[in-house]
This record gives sequence, structure tokens and C-alpha cells, in this order.
Amino acid sequence: MRIVVQRLFPFFLLLAILFPLLFFDKGAILLFVNGQRTPFLDSVFIKSSSLGNAVTVAFVVILVLRFKLKWLAIFLLAFVFQILLVLLFKKGFYSGELRPYLYFYRSGLGNLIHLVEGVKIRYVNSFPSGHTATIFFLVSFFALLSRNRSASWVLMSLGLVVGISRIYLVQHFFVDVYFGILFGTLSSIFAYLIVKGFPKKWHSKQIHIDVQQVQQTTQNALRQLFNG
Repeated sequence: MRIVVQRLFPFFLLLAILFPLLFFDKGAILLFVNGQRTPFLDSVFIKSSSLGNAVTVAFVVILVLRFKLKWLAIFLLAFVFQILLVLLFKKGFYSGELRPYLYFYRSGLGNLIHLVEGVKIRYVNSFPSGHTATIFFLVSFFALLSRNRSASWVLMSLGLVVGISRIYLVQHFFVDVYFGILFGTLSSIFAYLIVKGFPKKWHSKQIHIDVQQVQQTTQNALRQLFNG
């Protein structure tokens, strides 16, 4: 547990600092963040928000395959925990929870929000932010993997940018993002502690991948797909 606290200290500090904001009016933080709109921030947050897609996980798992199987087990288990937590609340306890766009328009305050062109707006299942949970599962996992404290701060900051983007783009309230941070981080912690607590002989083994062969096979498959 000591390693968890040391390597994820920036994440715990972030959760502590942001906690008081949960007591603000539900839409106040969104209106403030969304009110800072500029063309530059539109571009930055559209691109950063995409990092929270499940597609990112598919690309990242290729990197994880290069580490010991122990870390692959932690990664996959954390991913499962994160998915289950998000679905439990988004499709279960808080199914149908209004997202900001519909919430403000039903309140007669739709004129206060500014939508970013090209961003598809969702209407329901607001809690929690799946994009935020996904990116924080990823960055907290790599923070646990890394022994560099500076890397933990950089990873946490990257995750925070994605979380802010969800508010800026009028997709989620602050509370959705906060619990996305919490669920994503807890997923990695639980997975790490479980795998570490039940060591197996195969944990120390590695999968040997010929990266060049994978690239060549992928390129050939794409040529056949688009030329055939």
C-alpha cells in the first residue's frame, strides 16, 4: 500500500483539492468552465476529450504487452473494474440522469451554455463521466507502473485536462467528472493490490512481440481491405 500512496500521491491530492467543489451548485462550475471558450481551447479540448475513448485502451494495451504479465493482468483487471463501476452507475443507479444540455434547457437556461461546433451532444446518462474514468484508469495505471514521481504529476495533469474537457464541451457536470476520476483511480488501485496480493509464477514472464512483423501484417491487412 505504501507504493500506491507514493506513486499516486498527485491523484489523492487532486481528489482532496477538488472535493469541496462538490458542494457548489450543480451547474455553476460548468457555466464557468464553458464560459472560457476560445477557438484555441475548442481545439485543445476536442482533441484531449477523445483520449478518454475506449479506442485509446486498445492502443495502450499493445504497449502493456511489452511488460511483464503481472502488469498486463493489472491492466486488464483495472479495465474490467472501471467498466463495471461506470455501467453500474450510468446504466443502473443513475440511468437516465440528465446531461448538462438537457438539464439547462429544461430549466429554461439553455441560452447560458455555448456549444462547440462539431461536438455531438448527449442528453442522458450523465453520471459518472465514462471518458474521465477511462483516462484516469489509464494514467493511474502508468503512474503505478512508473517509479518516477514527476511522471505521476504529468500523468495526473493529462487526465485532468480530459476531465475538464468533458465539462467545457457541455457533456458532463463537475460531479460526473469528479467521480470519473475517483472510479478510474480506484480501479487501478484495486487491480494492483489484488494482483500483488496473489503472486503467480507466470507474473514474471513476458510476451515477446516482433513489433516490425506486427506493423507489416497490419499494413498488409489494410492494403487488402481497401484495395480488395
